Amino acid sequence: MTDFLDKLISDAEQRIQHDYYNVTTKINHQQISLSQALKNKIRNAIVAEIKPKSPSRGILRATLDPIDTAIRLARGGAIGLSVLTEPDNFAGTLERLPQIRSWVNIPLLMKDVIVDEKQITAGRESGADCILLMLSALSKRNIESADLIEKAHDSLLEVLLEVHDLDELTLATETEADIIGINNRNMTSLEIDLDTTPKLLGSIAAKQLRGKQVISESGIETVDDVQRLKRSQVDGFLVGSSIMLARDPESKVRELVHA
Repeated sequence: MTDFLDKLISDAEQRIQHDYYNVTTKINHQQISLSQALKNKIRNAIVAEIKPKSPSRGILRATLDPIDTAIRLARGGAIGLSVLTEPDNFAGTLERLPQIRSWVNIPLLMKDVIVDEKQITAGRESGADCILLMLSALSKRNIESADLIEKAHDSLLEVLLEVHDLDELTLATETEADIIGINNRNMTSLEIDLDTTPKLLGSIAAKQLRGKQVISESGIETVDDVQRLKRSQVDGFLVGSSIMLARDPESKVRELVHA
């Protein structure tokens, strides 16, 4: 079986070597806290993802106006936006971050396969407020998550640390990550199991989370999915494909916010 995570990491390393993350036009902006937005939520906290392509489902939106889409998702009630900057498998682009940053006033998450400090610097200079780190990817390259978390915090960026199993979740609770993301998708096989979030949270004491915000990621399609995962006491939801596939993404976000 092909290990898709290995491909993601290899592609990221190639992009680093080819200076993809060298930012020429830098943006200065007041950072906006995603973790605080999660804490301050009034309804369901939806982090809506701007994702043109999915490795498992192919092209999600053949044409994508990033600015118009961002404005609509924010208007639909998203508390933050996840912006794909990974070009090889998700058709993302680093340029979308500064484009979107100029038009919305909610937190932006840089969604990429981050294995090097250069990528963190690029995120900060492009207008991100938070970065995603995949604990599984860091483990495969024997990279200490603490080092990249420290670099991010030094750059005034928050960190969403993504996990998929109990060992990773336990390790994540011991880090200084601001948010923990439980990915319902196995990034090796790309299979999704929505029971992943409730199983993991049911296997760990609340006090072990040390007050960290927890979001559920991947496979969230319907109102029923949100209501089901809410029972696990998650603080929010990262939703991508179902929003991008919706005829009216703004209405789809609003539907999930009010689920």
